[in-house]
Amino acid sequence: MFEDFDFTVLDGPDFKEDSVREELLVPIIKALGYSVAGDRRVIRSKSLIHPYVSIGSQRKKISIIPDYVFLSDAKPLWILDAKSPREDVFKSSNVEQAYSYAIHPDIRAELYALCNGHEFILYQVKKFDPILRFDLRDIDSVWEQLYRILNSSIQGNPELVEYDPDFGIFLCRTGAHSETEFVAPFCRSCFIGKMEDDKYTTITTVPGDVDMAMSLHFNQVQLERLLSFQPVQLANATRAGLKRQPYHVSFDPSEIEFNFGVVANLSPDVEHNAEESWVPFEVTEFTAPVDWEST
Repeated sequence: MFEDFDFTVLDGPDFKEDSVREELLVPIIKALGYSVAGDRRVIRSKSLIHPYVSIGSQRKKISIIPDYVFLSDAKPLWILDAKSPREDVFKSSNVEQAYSYAIHPDIRAELYALCNGHEFILYQVKKFDPILRFDLRDIDSVWEQLYRILNSSIQGNPELVEYDPDFGIFLCRTGAHSETEFVAPFCRSCFIGKMEDDKYTTITTVPGDVDMAMSLHFNQVQLERLLSFQPVQLANATRAGLKRQPYHVSFDPSEIEFNFGVVANLSPDVEHNAEESWVPFEVTEFTAPVDWEST
């Protein structure tokens, strides 16, 4: 695609963000099948009416307006932000801001990308590490993969339209350090699973403008503490379920839930499966649930 482009110009002081957009990103966008009109379209510099996203008690200001938002049938699929060749698009505040924009309730795009002329890096909201990262000089070698993910006909990842982003990844993306403490007087969950001997996990929701999933890891002693706050029948059923395959208990949240308070620290580790990534919290203490809305 860029056989005739002299990439040495990126090192000059006059090649800036606008040059990255016009010389490098416009050809990619056209090749992916997007235009300014129709069902598969691109919007330039889409502002947010309320440029904040609140998760729990944390309110994050979104200070960027990405250069491009790509839509199919009026729904945002992915965003792309151009940076100057001298800016970092891998681990930086640029990535944090693009992520915050992508998860905003007015956008809710599953994918976000940044490009500084040297590199094109594509992220998925549900994964911590990039799902695709390449030098623009090598775009022809990855084009089939890039096109399969982002072209307007395939429409991004339609099977992932509904998602709850991971709260741990959100905190990492927005600058939190490992071992950040989380304290909540009232949580709900309908699932507890045994990961290995003396290691269990549960998932709760952190409400906000965007609801987020939060994974909590804990040991056997802490499990018993959590179960001590539950009705006896539920506690006994949970103990029995965790002793036999598939070593987890899951209930209909409209009928049964575990209620608890928790103090936990953000883990320094990112965990993965085939579909997503998450940063769990390590439980320090389970506490008796206090539902302030009911008191």
